[in-house]
Amino acid sequence: METLVCHCWRLHALNLRFALAELEPQERRQILDYINRTPEPPKAKAYPISECMKASRRVAELLAINPSWSRARARGETARELQITTVQLRRMLRHVE
Repeated sequence: METLVCHCWRLHALNLRFALAELEPQERRQILDYINRTPEPPKAKAYPISECMKASRRVAELLAINPSWSRARARGETARELQITTVQLRRMLRHVE
């Protein structure tokens, strides 16, 4: 299986090489410059304050109902209920804490 993947990669690289060879030097340079650029960092997503407050209240509610739970566990449960990742939830909570 590993050799098949290796050969597929090489085939794609060869096809790209042939396609680039057919282009004008200036066009080729533009494409290669574009490919080699570092990716832009992701933009911060703005969360509606009402959703942030709702999430914050739910975390506090779970901690009040279950005093033995850690804050991380309450956040995890809240994230599951809201069907978002825990990272998204932490970012939302940053807006209201």
